[in-house]
Amino acid sequence: MSGRSVFAELKRRHVYKVGAAYAVAGWLLVQVVTQIFPVFDIPVAWVRLVVILVAIGFPIAIALSWIFDLTPEGLVRTDDAAASSDIPAQQSAQHRVERKLNYLLASLLLLAVAFFIAERFVPAMMHSQAVGSGVGDAAASAPSIAVLAFADMSEAGDQGYFADGISEELLNLLAQVPQLQVAGRTSSFSFKGKTTSIKDIGKALGVTSVLEGGVRKVGDRLRVTAQLVNVADGFQLWSQTYDRKLTDIFAVQDDIAGAVVDALRFKLLPVDRPSSVKGHVPSFETYDHFLLGRQLLVRNDPRFYPQAVEAFRQAIALDPAYAEAYAGLAMAESFTSEQMSDPTARDEAQHRAMAAANKAVELGPTLGDAFAARGYLRGTNEWDWEGASADLQKAVTLDPRDARNQLRYGYLLATLGRLPDAASALANGTLQDQFFSPAWYWLGRVRMAQGDYAGATLALNRTLAINPEYASAAASLGTVALLQGNADKAMDVFTNQKRPLGIAMAQHDLGHLEESKQVLTSYIDAHAGDNAYGIAAAYAWCNERDQAFSWLTRAIAQHDEGMQYVKYDPLLRSLRDDARYTEILRAVKLPE
Repeated sequence: MSGRSVFAELKRRHVYKVGAAYAVAGWLLVQVVTQIFPVFDIPVAWVRLVVILVAIGFPIAIALSWIFDLTPEGLVRTDDAAASSDIPAQQSAQHRVERKLNYLLASLLLLAVAFFIAERFVPAMMHSQAVGSGVGDAAASAPSIAVLAFADMSEAGDQGYFADGISEELLNLLAQVPQLQVAGRTSSFSFKGKTTSIKDIGKALGVTSVLEGGVRKVGDRLRVTAQLVNVADGFQLWSQTYDRKLTDIFAVQDDIAGAVVDALRFKLLPVDRPSSVKGHVPSFETYDHFLLGRQLLVRNDPRFYPQAVEAFRQAIALDPAYAEAYAGLAMAESFTSEQMSDPTARDEAQHRAMAAANKAVELGPTLGDAFAARGYLRGTNEWDWEGASADLQKAVTLDPRDARNQLRYGYLLATLGRLPDAASALANGTLQDQFFSPAWYWLGRVRMAQGDYAGATLALNRTLAINPEYASAAASLGTVALLQGNADKAMDVFTNQKRPLGIAMAQHDLGHLEESKQVLTSYIDAHAGDNAYGIAAAYAWCNERDQAFSWLTRAIAQHDEGMQYVKYDPLLRSLRDDARYTEILRAVKLPE
């Protein structure tokens, strides 16, 4: 076929027209996608996908335009032009068939390439974008927000608990919006008192916007300032100052949360404005005591637990129908009881804790904190695993975004020996609040029990990166080394952490049996009454079964908290083929 006849054939088959139309349409599509997708925070990988498919589609369109033609009767195969006079008819027909087959095969090949890229390359590219720079980047593609701890603007600087409480309430309000990802409390509050830039905060937490502000109380007046900042450029999306009476605090919270949703509405599906209106609204004085108690409780410092108990009691005295205060009192009483050496005083405190939890559930049948508190107490204090499971499942259902609920539920699942489910719940907790160190710690413990020592080490190191003072996480790295057969490393860790039981186990593995016995005997003299379970675990690791079971029996009698680990603790693995181990499980009502 001559050059002139080739061009004529291309024209006859409308290849030029199809190519020009496709190029124009493809260019317009790419322009629309590159301009519109970023507005809705659609990942850039989808933009790349569109560009790639448009480019791949061009040769396919050209090939198809050569083979087919669009007529009033529909899509039909294009007839070949009459054969040239210098080519025999039979040869011309043969060439026509070969050309058709070649074009068809080429088209199928190009389509296969397109599907291969769409299936393999683009998802990998999107995954790389999502996780390439850490946890924070994963959430950045969706509308998301971090509520920073509001500043205490009072002259005396003594209202930090109140400012923190307002911030947490706003966080909980915004978490009601399903389309909005909200960074957890621990993660957001980790920047309190620091001079970290909004851009760096956004990158660390993987959010697209940040809400910050300040609170000041003067007499019976309240001033709250708030601003919503776009992480990408640092510009304010919205800001407002509220001067109200103290009694209007709930209305102020609703106004701020509603304004935030309105400012982000162009990125969200149509949603209702969140509201703090509950079945029961306390007075400001009651609410103030409640916020103080909660602040004292979240410090995780035993010195403040009695003060938290008193603050919650004052809130309840002012308002006996305040379910949230009862839930807080239940946890404060329980945490306080764990520090008591007198068994009678401890039992009385635990009874008070359970009574408060039951009252919280009665007054707040839709309050996740109420079921979470009672579930924790049923498991920890009463070994009522079935009741604890029902309550904690209810708490997770009511407040699925609360990392504390995921932590408590994961802890319970591990106690029951359901390690894969426990790991899943705890991993969810780390996703809901990526700086929530207890969730990372217990995830490490569960991974250790599963024999995933690499995963356990990663989780425990993450715990220490968040909180370098988390001593239990550091000591657990020694246990990982022990389980891996690295007694020298375990010895170093346990020595640095001043863990006598760990030292005794490491000494045993190093063959220093007399030294191991001396350390263990010395520890028993000091802690026989408060850590029978730990002593049992050390004896189990040293293959002294009779001693191990004897101390496990003492731990049951003492209602030792460590008995919650008996089902999955890897230090007890030498006991599990002994009939006495089954009896121990029955004694603490755990599944066999």
